[in-house]
Formats: sequence, C-alpha cells, structure tokens
Amino acid sequence: MSESGVNREATQSEGVDESMLFSLLGKAHTLAILNEFVTKDEQSIRFGELQDSLELSPNTLSRRLDELVGAGFLERTQYDEIPPRVEYEATEMVDDLAPVFEELETWMERYGSDQLECF
Repeated sequence: MSESGVNREATQSEGVDESMLFSLLGKAHTLAILNEFVTKDEQSIRFGELQDSLELSPNTLSRRLDELVGAGFLERTQYDEIPPRVEYEATEMVDDLAPVFEELETWMERYGSDQLECF
C-alpha cells in the first residue's frame, strides 16, 4: 500500500496465448464485462457500478475481474477508504478490442435475438 492509501495491482501477463484467450472469453459474463469498458466513456469503473450495470453476484463479478486483471486486460486500484473503494481500468489490450465489439454490435443488429431462434 502506498502512502497515499492507493494500491494499484500491476498486470501479471506478458501476453495472452490463444487457448487462454478463448478460455477466458468463453467464460460466463467475461464479454459483457469487457463490453462495459469498451462502451463507457469513463476512464475507470467502480466494482459497485459494474455489479449494478451487469446485475451479477459479487462473487461471480469478483472472480471474472480477478481473471481479467491477471490476464492483463484490466488494472485494479484499491483505495484505503471506508467504505472500501475498488476501481478497474481497461488496459491497452481492451482498448484494442474496441473494433471487435463494434463489429459484434453490427452483427447483432443484423442477426440479433429477433433473427436467432435460440434466444
């Protein structure tokens, strides 16, 4: 913990291999979490804001965020305050995924739930 009461977790990844990437992206809610960072204008998002927006249980959200921090997609900052405050910020890896999410949005407009019988 620094003297200012801020603890920033550094990413632990030196890169993402293909099997790890698809495994992580295939987990429940991972794409929805990343989409929040791609589509929001804020530089960082608080844990509570993510939980409210995505309507996920705290345990599930915490697990996914830990995995995304560990893989280098997000940075986590914990503030030494009461009540505790934790914020997450997208790394360059997520910023570089923005075109992928834009293409998925275009695809959904064309083939979304109205077109797909499985939903």
